[in-house]
Amino acid sequence: MTIRSDVMITNESDLFAPLASLLATEAPRLNPAELQGVICGLLAAGMTAEEPELCGVLASHAGLRDGWSGAATQIFSTLRQRAWDAFHGDTLELSLLLPDEQQPLAERVAALAVWCEGFMVGFGTGTAGMKDADLPPSLQEAIADMAAISQVEVPEDEQDDADGHLEQVIEHCRVSALLVFTELALLRRRQKSDNKKTAEPTRH
Repeated sequence: MTIRSDVMITNESDLFAPLASLLATEAPRLNPAELQGVICGLLAAGMTAEEPELCGVLASHAGLRDGWSGAATQIFSTLRQRAWDAFHGDTLELSLLLPDEQQPLAERVAALAVWCEGFMVGFGTGTAGMKDADLPPSLQEAIADMAAISQVEVPEDEQDDADGHLEQVIEHCRVSALLVFTELALLRRRQKSDNKKTAEPTRH
């Protein structure tokens, strides 16, 4: 399967089905949402996650020895660039890779849960060596919320307000991911400034 570069893809959900098709043969146990979550977690943690590094992390997460196909790599690169633009741009238009609204509620809830799980994997990889106690309380709260959502039970029956509630939770996850990126960037900036001041010789 290939994705033509001249075809405009308007939102992340348009990539869900093509990536799901590829994963069915390359990494059957994984959900597209989970892999985008890993990508977003890496970027939110401050990693650049360029293509070779990104594909290596995703291959390790999937337990692949031979790496990804060119088609899968192209989708990962697109997802990475869009997430990068969202984190570093002014619009903050981060879009989660989830099944479209025509799919069953249970499938969308399950996808959001694994997206959060993937985000935590990526974030943990990108912040290896950092202690939770060193993180700002708001960042810790955002990660705790995602951890809770990753454990959510898939509903057996669809309730009248279920779609609206799910959209609220998706928005919460989206904002939380952006908050994690912003808070961690500010923390590292402060730490860099403090280290610079400590290293400067004292003038008498």
